Amino acid sequence: MARRTISNRLEQFRKLNTLYKTYLKYIGLWMLDSDSPILLRCLYYIYNKLVIIIIFLFEISVLLDIYLNFDDFLVVTDNVCVFVGVFMIFFKMLIFQAHREQIARLLHATIKSCDQLCKLTTGGEYEILNKYLLICRVISVGFGFILCFFLAFALLFFVSVEDGALLIRARYLLNISLYPCHEIEFFMEVYTIYVVLIAITGIDSMQLTIGMLSLAQFEILNKHFESCGRDNVGRRREVSTEVNCDEDNYESYEARHRGGFAEWFGRSVRDHQRLRVIIDDFNKIYNMCMFVQMLLSITMICLTSFQLLLVTGQSSTFKFSLYLIAAAMQIFFVCWLGNEVMYQSALLTQSQWLSGWEDELSNTKTGRLLILSMIFSTRTLNIKAGVFYDLNMETFTTVLKGAYSVFVLLNMYSEDQ
Repeated sequence: MARRTISNRLEQFRKLNTLYKTYLKYIGLWMLDSDSPILLRCLYYIYNKLVIIIIFLFEISVLLDIYLNFDDFLVVTDNVCVFVGVFMIFFKMLIFQAHREQIARLLHATIKSCDQLCKLTTGGEYEILNKYLLICRVISVGFGFILCFFLAFALLFFVSVEDGALLIRARYLLNISLYPCHEIEFFMEVYTIYVVLIAITGIDSMQLTIGMLSLAQFEILNKHFESCGRDNVGRRREVSTEVNCDEDNYESYEARHRGGFAEWFGRSVRDHQRLRVIIDDFNKIYNMCMFVQMLLSITMICLTSFQLLLVTGQSSTFKFSLYLIAAAMQIFFVCWLGNEVMYQSALLTQSQWLSGWEDELSNTKTGRLLILSMIFSTRTLNIKAGVFYDLNMETFTTVLKGAYSVFVLLNMYSEDQ
């Protein structure tokens, strides 16, 4: 029964990923199935490029408006805030496009790795998976849907727009006073807001799912290492009797524990190696994306704080408050994830030390496995932002300090003006 409930939790993770892929398919950022008609795949390819072009034109138009209003400090900071926010999402979209197949393989490998890890049951695996599934759902719904919904609502309905003007200040090549130029440009802005918010929801939620599954594996692996000793053999035998023998991936107690401590410890070391590969692949895909997000988040936080300080009006306060919350939450989530990965991976050394190895020194294989696992565990795994930065809560406070420093400089400059 325990195995069935674990499989159910993993299936819930798969359903979440299917949901995110569906969102991304609708906005042209995922890929159609290989058995789809060739004509449909060609049309989808054109749709994908059209989405990228529309967002790129929007960014160019906002940048042009910044250039033409460079002497108006409030207009410039407002436009830069919009430009930076959309550019950060646009950059993530390009990275996602370039590594789309690698991300799909990494998602599959992460779920498969977790399934392999849970074949060795010590009790508590279901509770761990359920905890991280709940966190994943809360963050995805809380940030991805509720916050993005209110942000879109604020941009569409809480922006004071003069007659004939656009939602967001921008300079297009078309004359907005003529029909249908205004309608075309208005549609481009609304569509850009729609695409970037759905894109950031789907992309960040996929990234979060991989992170949550990795954290669950770290926590389960720590329990497995601590349960290797003879004192835990009886408890493992009791847990193994709860496994459903009709499951295809069921392994009998004798098959799973052949060799005693050395077999259990050796399989845990192999699980650790598999998890190291997942974190390394995660960093290869996302490290540059995290580095750019960290830098741009400093700009976003300081500019939105500056606008909140100087701009009056309930609608503007609501809009910039949501900007600030979204920017801070984005960087907080990835820093918290990196901090947990660092903590759980560092905890593996302690778990291996508490595995009960001192009762198994008569077996030479035990000593070799212990030395090998300790060597692997000396390298603490981290989620990286570029080459130089490790994401953790210290990085989050560094981002806030950097944003505050830039905010103070902007405030001093505005007072001089």
